[in-house]
This record gives sequence, structure tokens and C-alpha cells, in this order.
Amino acid sequence: MNNNRINPEEIYLNKNTEAEGILKNRLIGMTLGLFLAHVYVALALYYTSIDDKGYFHTSWLALFGTFVSSMIFCYHIGISKVISEKDNGIYGRYFSPLISPSLWGFVLVVIAVLSVFQWQPWFMPYSAWAWPLTFVSIVIGYFIGPVFDRIFMVIGRFFRRV
Repeated sequence: MNNNRINPEEIYLNKNTEAEGILKNRLIGMTLGLFLAHVYVALALYYTSIDDKGYFHTSWLALFGTFVSSMIFCYHIGISKVISEKDNGIYGRYFSPLISPSLWGFVLVVIAVLSVFQWQPWFMPYSAWAWPLTFVSIVIGYFIGPVFDRIFMVIGRFFRRV
């Protein structure tokens, strides 16, 4: 009897434990990136204005911070999805909609609209809702983003045939 023989199930369990540890670190990176992106979006919304001549002014530094934080978030979520999908993990299933281009396009449109609306006289009483509405747009986009991605793929295939 050879007691030093390695059982394949033990290797698989050890591999899963290692992947789980990496995914937990990636989850921290995703959370931090998402939080910082929201902080920078809030700063960008706060410092955005339209002057008397109709010119749009914003804090480009805050928008750059939003971009960098979003890239940190997308990097961590992309790596987590790849690691998780190797073994059909739960992380990839639930986090994959967050890297949908349609979701983030929807969020950018909401941010642009809120940036313009924030300084309108009729929206002034509701301007404190600008940042929470941005977060709500992410929640809504989580569910509609992948659907729009599929629709755009079908439309793209249709136009490639024509």
C-alpha cells in the first residue's frame, strides 16, 4: 500500500479552494472599484454646471477618476468571470452581467442626462437624488444590459447578412 498516492479528488478540492481565495480578493477589488467610481461620479455631478451662455462645465479630473475606478472594477470582474467559468462557478453567473457594454452605456447616458438636469430650475429640488439615481441605473442595467446585448447581436448578424 502506497500512502503517498495523491487522490484526484483532493487536487480538485485544493484547486477550488485556491480559486475561491483568488475570487474573494477579486471581489474586494470589484467592490472598491465600484465604490470609488460612484464617489467620482458623485463629485463629477456635483461640479457639473451649465453657464448663462449654455456651455457645459464639469470636473474632468472627477470623470477621469470615474474612468480609472471603472476600469479597476471591470478588470477584477473580468478576471473573476474567467476564473469562475472554468468550473461553472457561481461568481461568473451573477457577475457576468456587470461587464455588459449595454449596461455601462445605459449608465453613461443616465449620468449625462442627470448632469444636464441637475442644474435645471425644475430639477433643483431633486438634485440630491442624482447620485442615488445613478446607482439605481446600475441595478436596472444589470437586468436589461444582457438582454440589450443579445438584441444588438441579433441586429448585427442581420445587417451582416444583408
